[in-house]
Amino acid sequence: MHSSERKKRLNKDGNGVVWIYAYQCSESGKPQQKYFSTDVYVRPDQWDKKSRQVKDHPNALAYNSLINRKMSELMEYQVGMVNERHGAHVPLREFHEQFTATGGQKLSFTAFYKMTAQQRKEISHATRQTQLNTLNHWRTAVGEVSFNELDYQVLDAFHQYLLGEEKELTTIDKYHRHVKTYINIAINKGYVKSGINPYSRFKYDKGSSKPRDFLRLEELKLLEEMDTSRITKKQERARDFFLVMAFTGLRFSDAVSMKPRNITKTQKGYYYSALMVKNQRRKKKEINLPLYAFFHFKDEEESRAQRWIKICLEKYGKKPNKALFEGLTNQDANENIKKVAKAAGLDKHLSCHVGRHSFGTNMAVKVPIPTLQSYMGHDKIDTTMHYVKMSKKIQDEVIERIRWEN
Repeated sequence: MHSSERKKRLNKDGNGVVWIYAYQCSESGKPQQKYFSTDVYVRPDQWDKKSRQVKDHPNALAYNSLINRKMSELMEYQVGMVNERHGAHVPLREFHEQFTATGGQKLSFTAFYKMTAQQRKEISHATRQTQLNTLNHWRTAVGEVSFNELDYQVLDAFHQYLLGEEKELTTIDKYHRHVKTYINIAINKGYVKSGINPYSRFKYDKGSSKPRDFLRLEELKLLEEMDTSRITKKQERARDFFLVMAFTGLRFSDAVSMKPRNITKTQKGYYYSALMVKNQRRKKKEINLPLYAFFHFKDEEESRAQRWIKICLEKYGKKPNKALFEGLTNQDANENIKKVAKAAGLDKHLSCHVGRHSFGTNMAVKVPIPTLQSYMGHDKIDTTMHYVKMSKKIQDEVIERIRWEN
């Protein structure tokens, strides 16, 4: 098919590319179609529709040979994909995506991992970057691995590399879980036979997670009341963001997406409602937070959460549709909040997630478990129970400070 037929336009010199047109009927009966460029450019009058060949061109013989070679390459690639999937049907969309991503080369598991990670719509940008970071370690450790080479030895080589990099056992486990995810996707797509997942035999020490750190309300107050003239504007912004997470319990992705338009003023006070970023592509899960009620003490005019949101609206909420902390990355925020902690005299290793942990732990002292689960957006009650266990540390310290009298 010539470019003038498909797109109805030519280059300035009057030439257009010759496309190979592929089509396939879907299960619903609706035809699918994709186009593959041959990189051959000729004028419309130099293309014969009936014979589907270049004519009356000085390089007609070479061009027709190139087009036929491209056709053969596509057909060979199709056969290769069918064989890789052990005879399973290959949808045209997937064929086009894979052929384009690999440049017509045989798809390795390593390339499949990258291609799939970039195409997955159900994961957030931050998750995608984390998983691609794992892929970089995989490439350094074992290189380009074919589907047939996915075995115990490859996983062990990857594991030994990570141990050599002196990674924490829990971090190594995270990397393995990422690789396992894409092996399972490859199994579901037919690239790897079910029942031969190499992780079914590969066992390793997953380590134990460290106790989650958090700040008590009096420690958070140190951050609120600190002298900001001693820190940079970037550090102050990170401090403000950390306190938003500590007083609202929002995940990083949700906190960094907070917009003025999602904050409403009711008779009782400020209320925040939005769609959870993490779940938007799967199921629309709502966030509904009564900011006016979060950490509202008797001797204070308004709640800590409402007070801090108002401060951030004044500082960063100039446009209703613009996120208050637009452009802030997890890495930058974590680097700066550590410096803020030092300036505030806090001897704790802070990160953005410590802010969320602080909310959950401080809330768990007063709030019923199902309520806390709802506010934090946990799918499983077991996740919420971690904060209940952490809150007992606060309760124990309170009881220890009491001096009993006869």
